[in-house]
Amino acid sequence: MPQILFICGLPGSGKSTLGKKLANKLKFRFIDLDIQVSEDTGISPAQWISEYSEDIFRKKEAQVLRNIKSDADLIVSCGGGTPCFEHNLDWMLEQGTCVYLDVPEGMVLNRLQQGEVGDRPLINQVDPLVSLRELIEKRKACYARIPLRIEPHRLSFAELVDWIREKISEAYPR
Repeated sequence: MPQILFICGLPGSGKSTLGKKLANKLKFRFIDLDIQVSEDTGISPAQWISEYSEDIFRKKEAQVLRNIKSDADLIVSCGGGTPCFEHNLDWMLEQGTCVYLDVPEGMVLNRLQQGEVGDRPLINQVDPLVSLRELIEKRKACYARIPLRIEPHRLSFAELVDWIREKISEAYPR
């Protein structure tokens, strides 16, 4: 049975960057859920939220998530809110291993400000710190349910890979 690792965390916590690097190092397949939503629907997550609503986007995101099939080991970089809606976290925990990237608020804010904040419709461009803090507060209880947490900024990439390998081998003993 293929191993699936779901990487979760706030927007700007490094889920996609880390996921790609881990998948390459571990020889896993990689899916960025936001990109998968765009490919499957022809509309980006930001467009879904701004043109329709976050609620409609979350329903579509859940459909795309549940349609992910793999006959190989897989890492899925989730959207920041993916585990918090549509019972996705329960489903993800049944399908594989979930890890939360616990990155300090200041580091996340810095990354968001270096990128295109406009691509993150849930982060207000006028006051991104207030928006980020509101998002953290809304998602705190959900994120707390993710059983594995790591502070990736405190580890070297080699240490991070070893930690992930250990957690995956515990979840999928061979």
